[in-house]
Amino acid sequence: MPRRTRFLPALAAALLLAPAGFGAFDNELIPPQLPQGQREKLQNFLKEHEKPKDFLPPDARVIGSPPGGRDIGGKDKPARPVKQFLVQITPHRPVPGQEEVRRADVTYFRPNPEKGKPGIAVRYTVDLATGKQVGQTEVLLNGNTPLAREELADAVALAREKFAAVQTLYKEHDRNTIRWEYLQFTVRRKHEPHEPGDRVVSLVFTAPGRDGQAPPAPVRVVVNLTKGVVLPGGK
Repeated sequence: MPRRTRFLPALAAALLLAPAGFGAFDNELIPPQLPQGQREKLQNFLKEHEKPKDFLPPDARVIGSPPGGRDIGGKDKPARPVKQFLVQITPHRPVPGQEEVRRADVTYFRPNPEKGKPGIAVRYTVDLATGKQVGQTEVLLNGNTPLAREELADAVALAREKFAAVQTLYKEHDRNTIRWEYLQFTVRRKHEPHEPGDRVVSLVFTAPGRDGQAPPAPVRVVVNLTKGVVLPGGK
């Protein structure tokens, strides 16, 4: 069975349905403790790297082995556009005698253009004084990369599209009153339909009672984003 790895409080689904590309949410991932000049350099780096051409970056250093021994492909030119989502910006710790942080790691998640195959995490190290990359690009094959906002929006959309109980909840209640919580899973071994490397999330949808009535029962689903599958969730 999947292993639970991450939880965040409930959010309104509408807050996550925003267009892809560099924007306000990417700015929110920039550590607020960084000086304005460094923040601007990071913003410039993100803008320059928001549209990848290749699934596997050329000349990147690959870290780890494909999850579950699965083929991730990516050697040929992808038939579909390559997407990527910014998931994490981590400043390096300052060294003794160094007054401020000088570098940061920027991590993206790239879904596999071939449906059903696992994606990859791509990590760059950025010089905060220049906004330019230093060192070699790294591809992480089996790290526990957090879900991106865009992935959560996709998971909610899949649940609404493919799960009847979620459709009923949205039909009978104002969408602005519906809330959901999520829990990300890490799949360690194959358990149909999930395989190691799949992006899997558990969602719990809730709505308030109307006209003095008790609220409806929570609707629980499990969404496999890699395979586009929606299943009933456990209690």
